[in-house]
Amino acid sequence: MTGNKDCVAQAAKTTAVAGGAGLFVSAIQNTMGKHSEGAKGIFTRTGGTVGFLAAMGGVFAITECAAEGIRGESDPYNAGIAGCAAGLVAGVRAHSIATMCAACAGVGATMFAYEYAGGNLKGTLVDMSEDEKKAWRDSFFKKNKQTEEA
Repeated sequence: MTGNKDCVAQAAKTTAVAGGAGLFVSAIQNTMGKHSEGAKGIFTRTGGTVGFLAAMGGVFAITECAAEGIRGESDPYNAGIAGCAAGLVAGVRAHSIATMCAACAGVGATMFAYEYAGGNLKGTLVDMSEDEKKAWRDSFFKKNKQTEEA
């Protein structure tokens, strides 16, 4: 049962952070628009952005945790599955099945690639020694029979 509590806590935290990002984006949208509502326009005019980003963050977090629990592995595929689910939320907001499919593929592929690269923008090779980097690069190429025999 502790795994479920961790998933819920993680999802709540991610939802709050994504909602905060949505509040920031909503404030920018409100500032750029021409209207006479003032600061309350953050909630009345562009407030849907807050809920939308919070929903995407929450769906991503709970789906990633559920995928890890169901699959029993912690790997980039979980982030891809969760990214697809978050992309589906974007399609639901747009009321378009085509957008749902495209967002599922786009967000899922992006999150998979990010996690596959090591979960940071520098990539997997940043923490490896020179010998480990060479071995990792060499693993992508076929070995000639002559090289293996020598």
